[in-house]
Amino acid sequence: MEKRRSILSKNAHRVLRIVAAVLLNLGVVFSAIYILFHLLEYYNPHSFIYANMPWLPIAIPILFILAVLVYDLIMLDGGFKKHHFNKRRMMFIILCDLILFAAISVTLYLKTCTTSLVEHNTIEAYTLPTPITTPAPSLPPAPTADAEAPDTGDEPSAEETPAPTEVPAPSEAPVPLDQKFPEKFSDPPVVETYDKDNVVETLSDGTEKALIYTYRGKNAAVDVYHYQRGKLEYQLADIYVRDVDCFRTNYSLSFRKNMKTQIYAEQVNAIVATNGDNFNSGKIEDGIVIRNGAQLFPEGGQRQTKFTRDLCVLFADGTMRVYDCVLDKIDYDEILGNFPRQAFYFGPKLLNDDGTSRQKFNSSLAKTNPRTVLGYYEPGHYALVVVLGTREMVDYNGRNRGNGKSPGMTLSELSELSEQLGFTAAYNLDGGGSSSMVWNRTVFGHNDRTHGDILAVVDP
Repeated sequence: MEKRRSILSKNAHRVLRIVAAVLLNLGVVFSAIYILFHLLEYYNPHSFIYANMPWLPIAIPILFILAVLVYDLIMLDGGFKKHHFNKRRMMFIILCDLILFAAISVTLYLKTCTTSLVEHNTIEAYTLPTPITTPAPSLPPAPTADAEAPDTGDEPSAEETPAPTEVPAPSEAPVPLDQKFPEKFSDPPVVETYDKDNVVETLSDGTEKALIYTYRGKNAAVDVYHYQRGKLEYQLADIYVRDVDCFRTNYSLSFRKNMKTQIYAEQVNAIVATNGDNFNSGKIEDGIVIRNGAQLFPEGGQRQTKFTRDLCVLFADGTMRVYDCVLDKIDYDEILGNFPRQAFYFGPKLLNDDGTSRQKFNSSLAKTNPRTVLGYYEPGHYALVVVLGTREMVDYNGRNRGNGKSPGMTLSELSELSEQLGFTAAYNLDGGGSSSMVWNRTVFGHNDRTHGDILAVVDP
């Protein structure tokens, strides 16, 4: 039998072997990176990969396929002599084929899930309802001395003049937001930045409080305070608004297009902003998500009856209510009937209804972490809090500032802090690497990953 001749030279075979080995090793390395990110991003495993390396899941099977094709080419060209093509090499090729099959199967599975999720989170797939209409305030007109009486043709005598009706004291009716806290606002706006070393107050527990930023505008006023006790650091934005729509959310409906807090904030010209609840993480299967008066989940304005997380709702009259998914009967119709402007679905609820701290929470994320909190004092008066943790911190321009020395807080510690700050209600938003606050082109927090949304204060 005539011996088959190789078409390619020995040098070509050597080059092909090197190329195949490089492709195979790259496939193994990329697979390891992919698995590593899934392990590290335990809460939202896809967010970093699809936001920053969307090519990675596709590159892995392509590398393995190319490696196997190159090896097949060498085999077909007689590159492996009979005495070299032993059992070990045969097992190696079978192993490559198995890895290829597994990589393709996993990628197709993830691609299918991702495609489904992206379709669920894109604007085209959502039929956004007409924003929930907020009624105009219906206030009784104030009585005036020169108001005209009905013309009856006769002038009433002194004896016929009825006694004036007693008008209820203003304290008996809620004061409209646009009439509260007039001393807090300014037109034109006033902006001041201060050195955080200028301590304005030392609290009873030794915490140093410093005013570092002030904004006074026509419809919104913000004071940002820096708190430090030992290594623990956190910042609080003390917020007053004349209209609840000064609270705006900016968001992405696809986690492939997620951004960092400062980018979202720039788009809405935010005075101050923090990360939100990251509703588009792919983990939401029930509950209600409302952004700027439009219901995003469930789709198409469908009625929701299932709640497995605590819910926070900011209503058009400025009130904020945090619902315990276990203890409270959350009524979808009642919530929609009170004209909600924002509804967050992450949690947990941090305070009891009387404003005292809690010890049990509807969350498995109770360990020490960086934290973001939405606090509520009364209608028109709110707060945003960001607590530093031990993760890396990234500044406004993307520079890594190293690991934070602050230890972070457990949910119990966060609840106690919320009570100490005087909140009547408080809600835990997404934390960890997303936890960040932006004001005056400054980032406080970790900011080391993209996320789905922000809660911002604007002055329209």
